[in-house]
Amino acid sequence: MRRLLLSLTLIALTGTLGIAQKTRKHTKKPPAPYKAIAVAFYDESRLRERGAEGELTDFQYFFKDIQQIAVRDFPNVELKVLQAGELLHLPDGTNLNVQNMRPDLGYVLSATGKKARILTGVQSEADFACAASTFFKRPSSACPK
Repeated sequence: MRRLLLSLTLIALTGTLGIAQKTRKHTKKPPAPYKAIAVAFYDESRLRERGAEGELTDFQYFFKDIQQIAVRDFPNVELKVLQAGELLHLPDGTNLNVQNMRPDLGYVLSATGKKARILTGVQSEADFACAASTFFKRPSSACPK
């Protein structure tokens, strides 16, 4: 009886050890190489489907000025453009996929340790500068406030 009990115990232990060795450890997402980012995003196909090509034209027009503001007033913030089909790991640990976003175009402001802020629709240079100034806690000469 003792041998049977000892045999069952050994079989149970080796079975659980084998299962424990096979479980995979969860790994964290790779950290973003930057601490803050501003992402301009748009889904051209969805905009075209709903007949909003004018919004995309306005978006691209204002983006030129916004790009200058980002370089001048927010030197430690990377500015990226993301289109449909691209995936970006944000500094706050989330992922950005334009195809899953409800607004067809806009901006995302993200920094390590902060919840991302989404600016939907076309933004003027002053709108972007004020929102980025508040989010990144840096003054901007383009913000009239």
